[in-house]
Amino acid sequence: MISTLTEQDLNPCALLFVATFNAPPWSESWRVEDATQRLADFLATPRAHGVGLRAQDGELLGFAIGHLERSGVVDHFLLQEMCVRPARQRHGHGTALLEALADRLPGVHHWYLLTARDSDASVFYQKNGFRPAGRMAVFVRS
Repeated sequence: MISTLTEQDLNPCALLFVATFNAPPWSESWRVEDATQRLADFLATPRAHGVGLRAQDGELLGFAIGHLERSGVVDHFLLQEMCVRPARQRHGHGTALLEALADRLPGVHHWYLLTARDSDASVFYQKNGFRPAGRMAVFVRS
């Protein structure tokens, strides 16, 4: 079942986030409290939208969260975080989450996100209609 994310979903989402991104291929070092803060910040962003997918027994299988941004006269959607429980990936859950968000966000002109280049995530997003941005680049400053 897919439902809209609320503050009550933050802890299960943070636990899933840590389990997903601390495991290969990401192998990051997230702490639950930091993941909770990150996701709470996203959920508190004006015009935020998020969905979660739960199994019949209530287990959180995945979630996706981002926010709308106005650009001229149209809205764009920045997908900030998305993850599916590693053991449940490649079963259509990620696609279902994207479709559920799209159903809740009619009229969005463009969607965009950041992910690792040449990764399984990149392949997944391309299969779901995303493409590398033609004119845009990501710049970082440390």
